[in-house]
Amino acid sequence: MSNFDETLILLKEKKDPKSFIMDFNEKLKSIDVLLEKDEDEIIVFNDTRNEEEKDYVELDESTTDEQVVDLICSWKGLGLLSYRHPDFRLQIGINYLTWDDQYLHGFVISFSDKDLAFDGTDKKTELILKISQLIEYEYIVGDVGHASRNYISMEENFKKIKEHIMNNSFTIDSRIW
Repeated sequence: MSNFDETLILLKEKKDPKSFIMDFNEKLKSIDVLLEKDEDEIIVFNDTRNEEEKDYVELDESTTDEQVVDLICSWKGLGLLSYRHPDFRLQIGINYLTWDDQYLHGFVISFSDKDLAFDGTDKKTELILKISQLIEYEYIVGDVGHASRNYISMEENFKKIKEHIMNNSFTIDSRIW
């Protein structure tokens, strides 16, 4: 099992999931972050706020980007998509998040710790900075994953997450850029 270094990005304003993710995927292509859609890829859906669950969906190479976005947006809890970037051997996960099952409020970018050994941390930070230029954000904070001392549970109340951000410092922190 692998650990993941996770960075939370909260958007400045909540967004319509479909239009944001479609536009964001196009912008990600401009920095060589590409949606992964081979035969071993799946969309993992988040539980809704009332804890409804949805089984994963398998993708294949013939699935278009628009079909992937339609699939993830068809579930009000949204979910996790896999991406590739040439600077990383393993996939990058982007988990699209909602705290009201209606609007997109932000997302978590996950990097495998195996990719960050040695010089990968600098590459991760560079990629996060490039992504930050593609969107309007309120906060970007990391490392917030399970192995972090500043772990943030994404199931937590949105207000509590913001309070946690305000009361802690992080290895990546847009408040000090």
